[in-house]
Amino acid sequence: MKFVKFLLVAAFAVSLSLGSAMAESCCVKAKAAGKNCEHKCCVEARKESKTCDKCQKEASCCDKAIAKGKDCSHPCCVDAAKDKKACEKCNKKKEA
Repeated sequence: MKFVKFLLVAAFAVSLSLGSAMAESCCVKAKAAGKNCEHKCCVEARKESKTCDKCQKEASCCDKAIAKGKDCSHPCCVDAAKDKKACEKCNKKKEA
């Protein structure tokens, strides 16, 4: 019984760590939802038309466009935005 509990806790911990490490940036997620990211670091970076060094270490084309206050003009990103999604081609899941 203890081993089963251990496996459940371990599986849950792994799923949490993978979920946060494999997601596109917070700004891209917010943009897909029709909002702006409200993280203080991202708001400050957008004011300076820059990407956030903390949240967007490997900034995608979408992150760069958001920083400039624009929508990404890549056809794949435009199609994804119509469906209120983040472009999976340009905003690849990060490897853990």
